[in-house]
Amino acid sequence: MVDFDSIKGSNTKVAFHPQPKGVIQFIGGFPSGSFPEKYFRFLLQYLYDQGYSLLVYSFPFNPFQFNHWSVALEILEDLYQVRCEIVKQLFCTTVAQQQLDFYANDQNYFWLGYSLGCKYILLLEILSDYDDEFQRRNEILKSCLEAEYLPEIAQNLSRVDRARELAKEEMSELLGRPCNFSPFIRDQPSLLLAPEINNTFEIFNLTISPFEYFSFPSQEEIQCLIRASTEIFNLMGLISFERDTIARDDVDFLVGELQNRSSLSFIHEVLEGKHDTPLGETIDNLVSRIDWIFQELRLRCL
Repeated sequence: MVDFDSIKGSNTKVAFHPQPKGVIQFIGGFPSGSFPEKYFRFLLQYLYDQGYSLLVYSFPFNPFQFNHWSVALEILEDLYQVRCEIVKQLFCTTVAQQQLDFYANDQNYFWLGYSLGCKYILLLEILSDYDDEFQRRNEILKSCLEAEYLPEIAQNLSRVDRARELAKEEMSELLGRPCNFSPFIRDQPSLLLAPEINNTFEIFNLTISPFEYFSFPSQEEIQCLIRASTEIFNLMGLISFERDTIARDDVDFLVGELQNRSSLSFIHEVLEGKHDTPLGETIDNLVSRIDWIFQELRLRCL
């Protein structure tokens, strides 16, 4: 199986491909996202075999963590640190300058989320919708969220901005040239697998969302944010499964909302399977579609 290296002080593990064509930043669902090497061992192996280096985030197991804004920003802050640590590690070895440049380049990075992990990617994408003075982003947040939550979000955003600046400065010093990180996930292709927003479960063929009223943002709030963010989601694709009753409502909403966002068609693939198909062993077709979608989104980005 693919071997992962730990990054000191980080919740992300790294698998370096010897000849990478891209770097996939992966976020799983609940509880799979807390133990990704166990739950997604086949998916991660297949993606590695396709030629991708992997950054796999493991969020602490906490069934009562309902502030998904906080989690999304913690993931991004962690990955800024990891990006910097990767360059540090490579800088201390005998790798070629070409490999250093590859991992320092934003355009080589992709986002892949599964189930609840897709919600974190959606939130980071929403935060990418801003102008130079952040007025547009602030207006969108104010239009969809309760005012009492805005100061905490602003504080967390400031912390993440500082983390990005520190990582950028450190990488620039190591490389001996200016190095830039795109704020949030702007210009980085992303792919949602069976996106699920409300921690929905299936019990005895019934789907329930017991934590719907505790999650922040709620399904209604995140739908409002997506509707209001009209300038983004142009580098996003989606894969859903025919017999997935857990993610069906969120898939229907996202496809309906995003399919007319740009002149290029929204990429939505419907595959045979259920919500837990990405956790299985027979996923050759799924991985080939992930690879195709990422390469298509990269072409659009370039």
